[in-house]
Amino acid sequence: MEFLLLWHQNNIANLNNLYTNSLYTNYMNSNNLIDTKLGLLIWKVSNLWQNLLRSSLSEYALTLNEYIILETLYVNSNDLITQVDISKSSGVNISVISTTLDILQQKKLIYRKSSKDNRKKNIELTDQAKSLIKIIVPLIREVENDFFIKLGSEKEILTNSIKLILGKKIRIKADKKL
Repeated sequence: MEFLLLWHQNNIANLNNLYTNSLYTNYMNSNNLIDTKLGLLIWKVSNLWQNLLRSSLSEYALTLNEYIILETLYVNSNDLITQVDISKSSGVNISVISTTLDILQQKKLIYRKSSKDNRKKNIELTDQAKSLIKIIVPLIREVENDFFIKLGSEKEILTNSIKLILGKKIRIKADKKL
């Protein structure tokens, strides 16, 4: 009986390797641009990720940009934060920030306060936005975790690789087994 179980496990492993190698070979032989151009693959993944988030946010009547700005404000709630700060922190273009802040203010999710420099306004979340973001952040984290779970231990490597492409500093964890 033990022999049969071992034989079965080995055959399953061999089939998995054959399947994986077949996928790899088919990918390598593909003439589709989407399969051979890294930039197109990144674009496709980004679109898929955005569509998943938009779908989750639609039941809260928020766009992806609105959510990103609200989360940025929430994460930085202990600081005085301006439009420029939001743009730097989130990566969203400053003109998009300006337009989206107007919409968020109409929805009564943010308010603007004058700072010492009248040209700058500090932006803060309303109580309604704070309640909403406490519900939505865990939901979005779950969607993202489900989306990226396929990467397993490669997630950190991919994150660092993308940061390198963007010219950002990366963090490498040293193995403590020395």
